Amino acid sequence: CRCLDVSMTWREAVWAAVLRQAGLGDVINRQVLLAAELPRIVAEVGSQGATPAQTLSRVLQELRAEGVVLFDGNGNYRVAAGLAGQPLEIAVATEALRLQKSRIGQGRFRAELLARWGGACPLTGITEPALLRASHIVPWNCCETDAERLNPDNGLLLSALWDAAFDQGLVVFDDSGVAASMPGISPLAFRALGIGKQLDPRRLTQGNFERLRRHRSKWHGGIDASY
Repeated sequence: CRCLDVSMTWREAVWAAVLRQAGLGDVINRQVLLAAELPRIVAEVGSQGATPAQTLSRVLQELRAEGVVLFDGNGNYRVAAGLAGQPLEIAVATEALRLQKSRIGQGRFRAELLARWGGACPLTGITEPALLRASHIVPWNCCETDAERLNPDNGLLLSALWDAAFDQGLVVFDDSGVAASMPGISPLAFRALGIGKQLDPRRLTQGNFERLRRHRSKWHGGIDASY
């Protein structure tokens, strides 16, 4: 039989395990990863250590912090767009370059959204720049191209509170631009947001509507759904 490579680091071995699980489906569940991959990871690393399960979880958090693995909640992860099959060092470098480009382009993206929405959050009327966010509808790290990340059709100008709720799927917008809450939002947050407010449909493009449907489908379809 083929001997396993015992020169791998924990990071390399966990990344390889994540890619194997990603090949079976988009969603990578931590418990499944532990049950299916931990013995092989330990063999590849050549050292079990005192708490291999905790070490695997720590490495997952590191990969998440580096943006190559995304956390969807409920113990579910997925590989960032375009990184499946890449060696770890290339995946990390690719994601770092993406982030750098995204930050460079964010100024233009934000300026275009400010112009489209008249410099105000359409749900609250807030105009203070420090309280406004250039929100991505499909998150930037789920976009397949830089052009999509910087496309104003993939953005909304929202106040900080609405941005956070939208990003976490606590609110969605229907085809009329009306906001609706999702399970998991507290009554206090519900009242603070003022669910039922509406994005001005005259300012929404067809591209906005298409991406808002994807956002709604993801959260209505459950946390395991992907963009």
